[in-house]
Amino acid sequence: MEVKIISQELIKPSSPTPQHLRTFKLSLLDQLIQFYPLAGKIQDCLSIDCNDGGARFVEASVNMSLTQFLTDPDLILLNKLIPCDEFAVVEFPELTHAANIQVNVFQCGGIALAICNTHKLHDGGALGVFLKEWTAAAWGGGTSASRPVAAQDLKVAAELFPANDLWLNDLSKIIFSSMSKTGNSVTKRFMFNGPAIEALRARGKGPSAKNPTRVEAVTGFLWMCALAAFKRKNNGIIRPSIFTHVVNIRKRMNPPLSGPIGNVLWMAAARYRSTRSHHTGEDVLPSVVGALRGAISKVDGDFVLGLRRDKSLICSSLEKVIGVGLSEDKVDTFLCSSWCRFGFYDTDFGWGKPIW
Repeated sequence: MEVKIISQELIKPSSPTPQHLRTFKLSLLDQLIQFYPLAGKIQDCLSIDCNDGGARFVEASVNMSLTQFLTDPDLILLNKLIPCDEFAVVEFPELTHAANIQVNVFQCGGIALAICNTHKLHDGGALGVFLKEWTAAAWGGGTSASRPVAAQDLKVAAELFPANDLWLNDLSKIIFSSMSKTGNSVTKRFMFNGPAIEALRARGKGPSAKNPTRVEAVTGFLWMCALAAFKRKNNGIIRPSIFTHVVNIRKRMNPPLSGPIGNVLWMAAARYRSTRSHHTGEDVLPSVVGALRGAISKVDGDFVLGLRRDKSLICSSLEKVIGVGLSEDKVDTFLCSSWCRFGFYDTDFGWGKPIW
């Protein structure tokens, strides 16, 4: 597959635009007015310079049909459709823009829209809201209800997790370094259809999770498979493991946050130790699903309220998450996040909802 970059620019309303792409540009311009950090540049690891420089916008043509690509997606070639490479930021200064967007036009006329925005700007939940706002502008509708509160949401998020507190930044780095390893990595894609997920939900039922969610069932299954793989790697020895799941706490706040900017999330750490059932061949899926449910359920409204009232609780709670993973020398750690219910599959610029 060949992806040919046609142009790169910072969005300005007077830019000459092909008719079929004009909707993208004009509606994006509207977003830059409403959510000005999107038009800024990354200043350092803690802040964005809101200099109104503009979002980086790339147009590309692809010499194959979209259907052909989706029939058997190549995860390596997929990177060609994305407007940035996290490992090339130093080499290409233009990648320091907070927002980077690439519109890929296939031979059949199909369009793939790729967004590579810095996580300093927003997390997955906020990105979903940004896409919702962008499509609303593309349809020519008025400003949605969430726009007037975007600035207030950003203020609340900044008060909860203040970026100017260096201890929070340093502690966050320790957490992620303790749960991930540097070196070579492998990316794989596993497809679970509806019936398969329902079967996992039924199989994962137990005393602690009588009605597992789709995320709990699939995540628990992946954890269970990882345990089996590590067991083989460790010559049959089942080591304790920690599964850390990222939790979106926006809806757990009162009132809930819904803005398109900011990182409002927490880490829920679940622990699993080998039990008799693991040695006798009994299904351990209900046990790991129950452990996940227990860890995530602790990040509730009362917990979030406590974080807002007492900033020292943030430090002690994060240290507890670190301690869970570092309390033992031989422990397997896993990190997971879910993009379910972020609204990505509802993104419609006027040509229909996305397919994959």
